[in-house]
Amino acid sequence: MKKTLVFALSAFFAANAAFAQKGNMNSAAYQQKAGAAATQAANEATLKKGEPQLKVNKTTTTTSIYDSSVRNKKGTTDSVVVEQSYTNAQGQTTTDGAVYESFTPSKAAVTNENRMEVSVAVGQTYSYNKDSRSDRYASNGMAGNVNMLWHLSPNFALGVDYMALHPSSKTYTRDGETRNYDDIYLHAISLGGKYTLNAWNNWRVYIPMGWGMMNASMKTNSDSLRSSNDKWGTGFYAGLGLQYDITARVFAGLEYRYTYAFISDKDLSSYGRDKDLQYHSAFLRVGMRF
Repeated sequence: MKKTLVFALSAFFAANAAFAQKGNMNSAAYQQKAGAAATQAANEATLKKGEPQLKVNKTTTTTSIYDSSVRNKKGTTDSVVVEQSYTNAQGQTTTDGAVYESFTPSKAAVTNENRMEVSVAVGQTYSYNKDSRSDRYASNGMAGNVNMLWHLSPNFALGVDYMALHPSSKTYTRDGETRNYDDIYLHAISLGGKYTLNAWNNWRVYIPMGWGMMNASMKTNSDSLRSSNDKWGTGFYAGLGLQYDITARVFAGLEYRYTYAFISDKDLSSYGRDKDLQYHSAFLRVGMRF
């Protein structure tokens, strides 16, 4: 009886083990493992026969970066070239690239984008005009200027210019007679212009110019007579200036002007020689562009 029971239990466990093994063989993990083993066995078999091993597809990437910078009067262009090369397992190489650029405008270029200019100037003026006795009417005096210009191009601007010249009075005593020249003024309202020779620099050299209406006045008195006259006429100015752009908007500089008024000194004084008025002026100028 005992032998019969032991035999039955052994047969039961053997049947269960066989069923479990069959279930494991049908699973995905078992199949994948078996496939990998079969592939490895096939590779080893081909190597034994002198055949090459099956290749695995691999890709190597090499990246190169090139920087370059080009600067001119308008600004700086920075360029970056990124180049990538791909090589696969079969030795085939593919190269691809991309270019990236950035532009930084110069201060002069940013300044030139601001078209409106307003400036004020103060300085000194004098005149070589002399009376009929070869004496100068005036000594050095004050000068002032305000203008508003519109830049039609980086080199040329046009607008309105106001200038006031006030040479200092002078006194002469000759042959027992005293002559005083007082309150000498010149006011000018002109169509003004400005030509900049190097419009793409921070230090700029320019030529101021203008033509307009001018009014001159003078008071004289002596032991024998007294006069106070003024006269309107046309006139022009021209000169040379040096300007520095402190920022893209603010500038300062020095300017020289020669002013010629078609107004005779004979219309202003009894001692005139019938000569047109002429002035030399030097200004310190500050301004802003918008």
